[in-house]
Amino acid sequence: MDPRCNGHAQLVVLQPPFAVPLQRHERPGVVVHDPGAARDAVLALSTVSAIRRECAPDLLDHPGSPADRGELDHVRAAAWGSTVKISDPALVEDGILASALEDEFRVWKKRYPDARIVAVCQRDFGAAYLKLLVAVPGVDDLVVEGFDELEIVGDRRATLAAVGIDPLPLGEEDDVSGEGFFDYDGLLHMLTGGALSVYANEERFESAFVVERSAEGEDSIREIWFP
Repeated sequence: MDPRCNGHAQLVVLQPPFAVPLQRHERPGVVVHDPGAARDAVLALSTVSAIRRECAPDLLDHPGSPADRGELDHVRAAAWGSTVKISDPALVEDGILASALEDEFRVWKKRYPDARIVAVCQRDFGAAYLKLLVAVPGVDDLVVEGFDELEIVGDRRATLAAVGIDPLPLGEEDDVSGEGFFDYDGLLHMLTGGALSVYANEERFESAFVVERSAEGEDSIREIWFP
């Protein structure tokens, strides 16, 4: 495993009833973390066959990139009310052939057709790759992916409007930030109710697990992390 390679993948599922959407600079409120619901979410992943060890909940942190094979079996999950967030390195894609993140996204979309589902992958193995998948009931899925240039399928403004965020003041050419570029962190913050944002004085909790990999999980790890 090349230590110069890094990446992470996250999946967020928001089930109704939905809270009032956050604006880009609004901080989410603190909701009590449910370790049991987080455990169930991890076991529902197609990349996981069992949980070997569960650690005590700890403060929410940025997803780390695995440093060795053992850390590739580390999965983190938070369950805050009707929102679940999962970080799993087995869901990382390469932008070429791998499809683990998108496959998982489709599974959860079928499982919860009324939910808002967001999946995100960032990978840098010498070339930076980004992939975003967004499912919001009532509009077509939004897919953003690429290396130096991002390809977009779907309508970012329509997706924001469908969750109750007025897209009109966002600026020219779908510029969320107003600074001449599209602010995907801001987009994800608004779409997930801040689930993907992490703060220096974080008060929310998540659980950490060491898992047994399913055949699908092992295949994904070999394909991405040991090419």
